[in-house]
Amino acid sequence: MAAPAPAPAPAATHLQPPFLLLPSPPRPHPPLRLRFLLPSPPPLRLRRRFPLLAAAAVSAGGGGGEEAARKADKARQLQKRVLVGVAIGVGAGGIVIAGGWVFAAAVSAAVLAGSREYFELVRSTAGGGGTPPPRYVSRVCSAICALMPILTLYYGRMDVTVTFSAFVIAISLLLQRGNPRFAQLTSSVFGLFYCGYLPSFWVKLRSGLAAPALNTRIAYNWPILLGGQAHWTVGLVATLVAISSIIAADTSAFLCGRAFGRTPLTNISPKKTLEGALAGLAGCVLTTVLLSTVLSWPRSLLRCDL
Repeated sequence: MAAPAPAPAPAATHLQPPFLLLPSPPRPHPPLRLRFLLPSPPPLRLRRRFPLLAAAAVSAGGGGGEEAARKADKARQLQKRVLVGVAIGVGAGGIVIAGGWVFAAAVSAAVLAGSREYFELVRSTAGGGGTPPPRYVSRVCSAICALMPILTLYYGRMDVTVTFSAFVIAISLLLQRGNPRFAQLTSSVFGLFYCGYLPSFWVKLRSGLAAPALNTRIAYNWPILLGGQAHWTVGLVATLVAISSIIAADTSAFLCGRAFGRTPLTNISPKKTLEGALAGLAGCVLTTVLLSTVLSWPRSLLRCDL
């Protein structure tokens, strides 16, 4: 019996070796670039909160990313401070021009915040041997300080309020349990005087000097619905110039201190510099001279035409 014929050979394929169906090696994925996912450079607050994220961003962007991020963060802070200063200046100017109970209420709110901060400062420094007043005394003093600008607006006097308040606080400290300390009485009375009595003079200056500022050119074009020419008084001009000079001094000192500050001013506040203090003084003087010229404020007592 004849042997079976061999199986036919498979047809030769025309595919060359590069086109054989072989599993291709896995392609490596590109490394994750955090600089495409985050702002370049990442904000400083994010880098402080997420250290690993900051390290990955710096490794992806190079060694100079940290310095660039620091500069960008300083620029953001500077821009924010300037915008806040402008907003505060515009708001304070509107409150001063409004006058009346609006100005008194704003001063009262500022006095309340300042008095609370003062008594918290007294309490925080009590570890050096001093004895802070009780908390109820601090709260009563803060409330009395907040009421002083309102009482000044409607009654025009503050001496009776301060004297009576100091007497009540002294009696309450003497009647408390334990031996009262003299430091408690002095810190409380000084808080009444410094945080309540002195700021009330802003209300007395704004509302007390009701003589019209006849030389102020802006008063002639002031709308009748907003009070007309009689709204611009000597107290309004004086308060507006004073508050504007304070804002200008603070803003100038901050901007120039951040840009050119090199010489420390005092150990109490290490960030304060001599260059910033001089810039604040210059900004205060320039603002006062400019506003006194615009508002026709007399520059000499011998030429007072108001």
